[in-house]
Amino acid sequence: MTAITKLATLETRMFFRDRLSVFWTFLFPVAMIWLFGSMFVGQELDERMFAEMFVPAWIGVNIVTTSFFTLGTVLTGYRETGVLRRYQSTPLQPWKILAAHTFQGTVIFAISAVLLMVFGMLMYDLSMPAYIGSTLLALLISILAFFPFALFLTSLAKNTQSAAAISSLFLNLMLFLSGATFPLEMMPTVLQYTAKILPLYYVIQMLRGTWSEAPITEYGLEVGVLLGIAVVSTYLASRFFRWSDK
Repeated sequence: MTAITKLATLETRMFFRDRLSVFWTFLFPVAMIWLFGSMFVGQELDERMFAEMFVPAWIGVNIVTTSFFTLGTVLTGYRETGVLRRYQSTPLQPWKILAAHTFQGTVIFAISAVLLMVFGMLMYDLSMPAYIGSTLLALLISILAFFPFALFLTSLAKNTQSAAAISSLFLNLMLFLSGATFPLEMMPTVLQYTAKILPLYYVIQMLRGTWSEAPITEYGLEVGVLLGIAVVSTYLASRFFRWSDK
C-alpha cells in the first residue's frame, strides 16, 4: 500500500504540472455547462431543472475523460517511452501500477466533480443530491466500470497517438449520443436506441436519477450493466497489460 500511495502521489503531482490536462479536466466542463446554460436556461428549462440535468451528466463525462486521458493514454505513453520497463525492474507488480493510477484518477475526478457541483450551485441554484448516499454509490460504480474499461481499450494501442485516437473516438461518441449534451428526446429513434449501447448512457441515467428522483435501488438495470462492464474490463485490463510495446 505504501508503494501504491507513493506512486499515486507522484502521478498526481505530475498531472497538476500539465496545464493542458488541468484545463480539459477542470475548466472545460465548467465552460461547457455555462455554454449550454446560455442556450437552454430561460427558454426551455429553468435554472434548477437545467442544473439537475446537465451537472450530473457532465460529472459523468468527466469520468470518461479521466479514464481515457488521465489514465489510459498516460499509461500508453509510459509503455512507449520505456517508463513501464523501468517499473518492471522494481517490486511493483502490474496490479499495483494499475491501482496507483486508479487511485490518482479517482482523486482528480473527485476534485472535478466538486468543482462542477459548486459551479452549478452558484450559477444555477443547483441543490445537493436528494439521495446523496445513492449518488456517491453511483459514482463509485461508474468509476469501477470506466477506469478498467479505458485501461483495456488503450492497452490495445501500439503508441500514444493510437491511444489518443481511440480515446477521442469513444469520448465523442458517448458525449453526443448518450444524452450528456442534448436530450435523447430530441434525437431520431435510431440514435435513441444506439445510446443504450454506450456505457455512459447508464452512468448519466443513474446519476441524474439519484440526484433528484429516486435511490439507487430503482436503477437495477444501470447498476447491473455497469458492474458487468467492471468485471469484464478488470479481467481484460489485467490480461492485456504489457510492460513494453514490443
